[in-house]
Amino acid sequence: MKTDETRGERSKQPIYRFAATEEDVRRQASVVRQAILAAFPSEQFNFSMDRSFAVQVKELRELLNELIPLVQRSEEIAANIGDDNRGPTISAESLHPWVWDAARPHWESGNYRAAIHAAATNVNSRLRKKLGRHDVSEGKAVQQAFSIEDPEVNRPRLRLASKEDPDHFKSVQVGAIQFGCGLFSAVRNPVAHLADDDHDVEEQEALESIAAFSLLSRWIDRATLEVADTASSATN
Repeated sequence: MKTDETRGERSKQPIYRFAATEEDVRRQASVVRQAILAAFPSEQFNFSMDRSFAVQVKELRELLNELIPLVQRSEEIAANIGDDNRGPTISAESLHPWVWDAARPHWESGNYRAAIHAAATNVNSRLRKKLGRHDVSEGKAVQQAFSIEDPEVNRPRLRLASKEDPDHFKSVQVGAIQFGCGLFSAVRNPVAHLADDDHDVEEQEALESIAAFSLLSRWIDRATLEVADTASSATN
C-alpha cells in the first residue's frame, strides 16, 4: 500500500493506493476479518463498513497491529492471566513411560483402541517381570501381587503401605487389587475382544483410560517387593 498527498489549498490528507487491484484487496480484507473473528470469538469488533474502503483498510491494519502480539504471546498470557476455572490438563508425555511408550505409535495414527491395548499389555508384562512370574497374568497377577497375605515361595507380594497400620495397609492393598482388576476387565478386555462397532472409544475416553493405566503403573513401579523367607519356609 502506498501513500501520496493532495496539493493546493486543501490540507494534506493521505490517499491510499494499492499495489494489488482493489478487488484483490477487498477479498484479502474479508479473509482477514473472518480470521480475526475466529481467533477472538468472544470479542466484538466494529469494522466501520460504512466508511470509505481506504479508511477500512487503515483501521484494519491498526487493529492487526494490536492483535498480532496477543496471538504471538497467547500461551504466556493464558499462563499469567488465564481463566482460573479452566482446570489442570494432562500431558501425554508426562504419563508413565510403561504406558505412553507403548501407546504412542498407535495414538499418533489415531488408533485409540490399539493404544489402550498396547498400554495394558505392557503394564501386564512389567508387572509379571517385577514379580518374576509368568504363570499368572492381568487380573490374577494383580490379585496375587497386592494380596494382603504373606508372600510364599515363588509368590512375592507388592507392598504400597506399611503393615504398622493394619487398617491402612489392608485398605490400600485391596484398593489396588480392585483398581487393577477393574482396568483389565472393564478397559483392556473390551478393546481386545469386542468389534469396533460394539465398543467404539473416543479420544477423550481413550486418554482417560491410558491415564488410569499410568496410575497403576506408578503403583507397581514404586511398590516394595516382599519375598518369602526361604529359610522359614523350608523349616515349615
